[in-house]
Amino acid sequence: MHKDTDFKNPPRRRIGALAIIRDREESVLLVKKAYKEGRSWGLPGGAAHANEAPHDTWAREIREETRLERVPGRLLVVDYVSYSEVSGAAEGINLVFDGGTASGTEIRLPEHDDGEPEITGFTFVPLYKLSDFVTPLTEKRIRAAVAVLEDDFSSVYLAEGRPLTYG
Repeated sequence: MHKDTDFKNPPRRRIGALAIIRDREESVLLVKKAYKEGRSWGLPGGAAHANEAPHDTWAREIREETRLERVPGRLLVVDYVSYSEVSGAAEGINLVFDGGTASGTEIRLPEHDDGEPEITGFTFVPLYKLSDFVTPLTEKRIRAAVAVLEDDFSSVYLAEGRPLTYG
């Protein structure tokens, strides 16, 4: 019996879906997020809406932030993140999926009619320069995901028990 867990009213948690997209030189795509201070660069992607599956979140966020139309490739990293007293962000998990390759000419910044844009820039960054752009946590996440890609570790992502179809 799980008396300490209420399945009808679970604790507040967030789900993030992020992409590793690389160019032909294997540099990683980073986007500049206007709402962040300091090292405001990060992987494209973001938080799931209520009742939105992680693979749908991923596709929506990648489309919104880069204008790329993609489905997520294989799941590379699941990263648990605890509650942040500094930002107030709820605990949760970030799922990092392979987003394939792209060139700078394929990516377009989002258009915003109302107020400030969420994404104000993008760049491809080689791994040895990551610390100039991202926080230590984000750098660890990126390096772990790239290691899975390069060492060809296998993982599977299922949607309601079934593999995603591509095509």
